[in-house]
Amino acid sequence: MKVYVYFALLAVMSLITLICFAVDKKNSSKEGRGRMPEIVLLTLTTFGGAVGAMIGMYVLRHKTNPVTKFHFAVTAWLSLAVQAALGVLLLLS
Repeated sequence: MKVYVYFALLAVMSLITLICFAVDKKNSSKEGRGRMPEIVLLTLTTFGGAVGAMIGMYVLRHKTNPVTKFHFAVTAWLSLAVQAALGVLLLLS
């Protein structure tokens, strides 16, 4: 049962994260539109939204500049590794 709850949480958080990345991408090209703070995107990525962040980064091509947005890639890959490891641990227990 714990496994289903964990993967459902990851799915919901990833969807929310992907939506936030898409909204931020849309607003980035418009002057005067409110942008999503980077800390919000990074927090969502860390707390369950790594898959959604990866999709947002590489499919939507948002926050992928290796010079200025390196911290997004590092956070997304580390969070994905931790979330996958926790999923494997739950599956094995």
